[in-house]
Amino acid sequence: MTLPRPISNLTNCFLEEVDSRLPDRLTGLFLHGSICWGEFFPGSDIDFIGLWDELPTGKDLDLLKAAHESTKKRLPKPTFDGFHCTATDLTASLAQIPHRPVFYQDAFDPEGTININLVTWHELAERPVVIRGQVPPVYTNLNELIEFTRTNLDTFWRGFIKQIEDAGIEAVGGYDDPIAWVGLGPARLHHLLIARELTSKRGAGHYVCEPLDPRWNKIGREALRIREDPGSPSLYDDLAQRGCDTYDLLTWLVQDGHRAIRPQDWPPLSRLRPITGRRHRRRRPR
Repeated sequence: MTLPRPISNLTNCFLEEVDSRLPDRLTGLFLHGSICWGEFFPGSDIDFIGLWDELPTGKDLDLLKAAHESTKKRLPKPTFDGFHCTATDLTASLAQIPHRPVFYQDAFDPEGTININLVTWHELAERPVVIRGQVPPVYTNLNELIEFTRTNLDTFWRGFIKQIEDAGIEAVGGYDDPIAWVGLGPARLHHLLIARELTSKRGAGHYVCEPLDPRWNKIGREALRIREDPGSPSLYDDLAQRGCDTYDLLTWLVQDGHRAIRPQDWPPLSRLRPITGRRHRRRRPR
């Protein structure tokens, strides 16, 4: 595939920086995330996996950190997030993999865990974007991926429901970022639990808009608009209602995803119906 110029510029820059410090050591550089789905928009991150025959240690680890920091200084955008590992790591169940060098949100962590999960492994196995080297055999396990997804939905996203309540359900509607994040993120997980396959953020948005229920159509289209055409007008005249719709969608995705986690419980998409959720009315000014 032809890479967008910001991606090719940044990956070339990183290769220059790491090769000048650790020549012939980085054997592979692969991308996953939005770009592997053909979705790259202004503000999108670049998610990478760096492959090594032997991971840097000691002073070499400092050189890797310097390569990332120099790359960031030369090209502050887009964000370059990812981790470094060996081919052996990619063939193994994640329970066997210790912490690895990670660069995430402009910070280097020599013993990080960000993006070291089965979603990354499956994206790399199914649709890698290869910048350097060849993708080695990659461990995949659909049942483990589904269990990981169920746990993520039932812990992180269930906890985020409480965060929205604490912040103010209607008040959240005044901010674009959480609308897109909540409107697309947990929908990807719900899609995997039901359809047994990964989808992209755009795919998740269309999944919300079309197969689930007409109730979620508007907030699904709004989440896609924010991500893909952020300069366009909002579909909502009432941002408080936008917050309520976002909260209701997230609550339903968590509840229904938890209910539909077992294979014998997975209904056809045509039979999906929303659980009746909590409704909100905007208070009239006194």
